[in-house]
Amino acid sequence: MRHLIFLGASSEEAADAVQDALTDVLQHWRNVERPKAWCRIAAIHYHLRSDARLNNGVRKAQQDFRQRRSDDARPLGSEYEEWDFVIDFVDRHLKGAQRLVMALHIDGYEPQEIARQLNKDPQTVRSHLRHARNKLAAALESEHPELALSSRGTHRGGM
Repeated sequence: MRHLIFLGASSEEAADAVQDALTDVLQHWRNVERPKAWCRIAAIHYHLRSDARLNNGVRKAQQDFRQRRSDDARPLGSEYEEWDFVIDFVDRHLKGAQRLVMALHIDGYEPQEIARQLNKDPQTVRSHLRHARNKLAAALESEHPELALSSRGTHRGGM
């Protein structure tokens, strides 16, 4: 649902799309290799096909969600909080195709599979991934230098 909200869906629209996607994954369960990624793509397709995505309230819901996330800032203490940090970081720094391609890549899809799912050229998908990684690395270096990787692949600050 969170990914659909980041793409502009209201929480109700996202819930409807996810429900339809989960129904589909159950019907195709024997053929689905990566259920999480499959559901993400199916939910995106359901949302994009719905008439509800044209509502004027979408931007308001998205802004409200982002405001609630920023109000809930606290130290990272669990794996789930760390994952929320990553999702929020990606959401703030990537938009459009780069965000979608990165989300699918995180879900385990290879660039060829992403290209096939999105009807894009594999080189375009690789380009989106490369640019997304570069943006995220620069943002991480700027905002959280203690977490950024140096050019040699080691953590800074003695970690």
